[in-house]
Amino acid sequence: MQITKTPQKIDFQAIHIANSKNIIKNVETNLKVYELCAKNDKPFLIRLPGKINTKNLMPDMTDYAYERWNEMLRFAVDSSLENDRKTLLAVKDDKPCGIAVFLPGKNKFHLDCICTWPVEFGKKVTLAGTTLFKHMFEIFIQSKADKIKLEAITNGPFDNVSKYKKLGFIDLGWMNDHEIVMETNVPRVKSTLQRLNDLIFTEEIKNSPKENLLETLDLQI
Repeated sequence: MQITKTPQKIDFQAIHIANSKNIIKNVETNLKVYELCAKNDKPFLIRLPGKINTKNLMPDMTDYAYERWNEMLRFAVDSSLENDRKTLLAVKDDKPCGIAVFLPGKNKFHLDCICTWPVEFGKKVTLAGTTLFKHMFEIFIQSKADKIKLEAITNGPFDNVSKYKKLGFIDLGWMNDHEIVMETNVPRVKSTLQRLNDLIFTEEIKNSPKENLLETLDLQI
């Protein structure tokens, strides 16, 4: 007698938590922000890196820059699959455009990785990474932690150190040949949030239904 196993139902946990809007030089950019679940959104997360062709999206970069960019994206996804991590996904026009993964500890947050990419040929998504930082900062302020740390890579395709300094992080010194340890704290985060609130307008979404992102988002980027 053949026994047929009933497929296990996957309870997708991705939740649409906010809408963000910024207007720079009369150009409006609208983003959705989702919070993902490591266990139940694993099929989406695993599939994501293979659907983003950085060479097609951002021409005229070196092969090394593409390699490092793809490396960061894979690292972000690998980190997002850890059950103790919190993962935020930025979406523009139903296309994923950025991911941030961090460990929300009791006394300290640690940002594992933040990675963004275009959804149109040659056009970066305005403030996609900054929008993800803003949401992480808001979660941080609501916690009892007092510091956020990260390791900024210096051999990537972009100048991450300068970007993080603009967001209130300070340089604590070299971790190795290609990484600088950086840190911010509650007062600096509050100050940064005040500035970002004038730049990025956020609408919190309450009681949003859980979604299967493989069905609701367009991964053909």
